Amino acid sequence: MKNRFILVGVVCVAVVASSYFVLWYMNHLDYLSKTVHETNKWAIIMDSHGDIIAIETTSDQVWNTLVNLHQNGTQMWIGGVVEKYGNKWGFRFKPTIINVAVVTAEGAQTWIKDISENLNYWMNTWAKITYVWAKVTEIHG
Repeated sequence: MKNRFILVGVVCVAVVASSYFVLWYMNHLDYLSKTVHETNKWAIIMDSHGDIIAIETTSDQVWNTLVNLHQNGTQMWIGGVVEKYGNKWGFRFKPTIINVAVVTAEGAQTWIKDISENLNYWMNTWAKITYVWAKVTEIHG
């Protein structure tokens, strides 16, 4: 009888431990789906609501600015032309048109989740550039 209790206890511990692993793995996959990229020079930005997305740029000047923002921990308006893309959010900022700005008089301001939820609006907005107030949390390149 005592061996059965021990066996049941071991099984319960194994089930709980595997549940935690599954939850961790699902969160990790969710993170990866938000950070899909296709170049070797990309950054992760986090907006003021805590949502993250990967951005890429073809501009060395913009890349240097992103690296500096990461090193300084500074937030700025980061954005570009919104286009459909196959990540969790359903969009990305077009890599050839990424801007980093202190002020955004020529662009619209929003959050990552809002762009995702209203994609057609943000793809066709009056402002050609859409910005999010964000910090650079990771640099890869």
